[in-house]
Amino acid sequence: MLANLKKIFNPAAVAQALQPMPPLKSTVMDTFFTNRPAHPMAVIGLSELHRVIETVPVVRRDGAPVALGGEDFETQFFAPLPIKVKIAVTASELNDLRVIMNDATAVAAWRSAKLEQIRRTIRLTTEAFCSTVLTTGSLTWPKQLEGGRRETYSIDYGDPLTHTLGTKLAADSKISDVYDLLIIMEEKIQMAGVGGSADFWCGKDVFKALMDMVQGYRSTADQRMIKVELGAGWISIGGYVIHVLNETYPDPEGQWVPKLNTKTLMAVAKDVPGTIWYCALDSISANLAALPMHIVPIQSLDDSSLTLIAQSKPVPVRPPKATCLCVAVA
Repeated sequence: MLANLKKIFNPAAVAQALQPMPPLKSTVMDTFFTNRPAHPMAVIGLSELHRVIETVPVVRRDGAPVALGGEDFETQFFAPLPIKVKIAVTASELNDLRVIMNDATAVAAWRSAKLEQIRRTIRLTTEAFCSTVLTTGSLTWPKQLEGGRRETYSIDYGDPLTHTLGTKLAADSKISDVYDLLIIMEEKIQMAGVGGSADFWCGKDVFKALMDMVQGYRSTADQRMIKVELGAGWISIGGYVIHVLNETYPDPEGQWVPKLNTKTLMAVAKDVPGTIWYCALDSISANLAALPMHIVPIQSLDDSSLTLIAQSKPVPVRPPKATCLCVAVA
């Protein structure tokens, strides 16, 4: 039975089983982390994360080239940690499975149920990783140790850009003040050398204030001075579209955490896509390869069950200077 399970959970079989499943969608991953390459190593160089497009002086035709990042640029490496989960398959369930083992459709349905639980868990955790990287410039997540103890898994890419408002936005604020704020945040990203234009997202408290401002503005006679539109989950001010991000995720402690602080306005460089590297797994059965997800059945020592062990090693990264944050409302 163990041999049969290994056969139906080998990488090729899992990949084939995942194809007909509806794709899982996650706002932050699908919007801000669209690159999903495999990384053949178990470590990643920090220099890969801090590449900044910048202007440089010209040199003489036979002159020395200008070092990007500076002459004292130093490469450092860190070893990403995996998301690793397990599902027990009891002896009684294995007996039931043995009865249907010759029924390919029934086996596929049983495997799909296990895969669905695993892939949703990994996807939800990866989405939470991406949310923290996008909004804080670092990945900080609980690390499970033996005996139930916890430490912190942390990767620091650097602080995002910020802008401080002297006077917070409110329902009676001017639309022109919002327009100026959007331009300033976009310019900060441009001056950091990481993009030409920005997309804007905000928490629900900011969006509520903007809605009140827009409704008041559209009721006045001078509304043609700045074009303002209001749609489902978005507001357009002078051609700048602001989307609301009011989603949450559960952390390992069971607390629901906003993907974007409710009082924050965020600008993100359009032409700097984030990346999720899937690093090489510390798994002999996976041939130490870089796979988005790998599952292997292991027999328990007391011979009472099998355990499906699944792991993935996603590392979401974005240049921190490609994001500008502003606490926009009180």
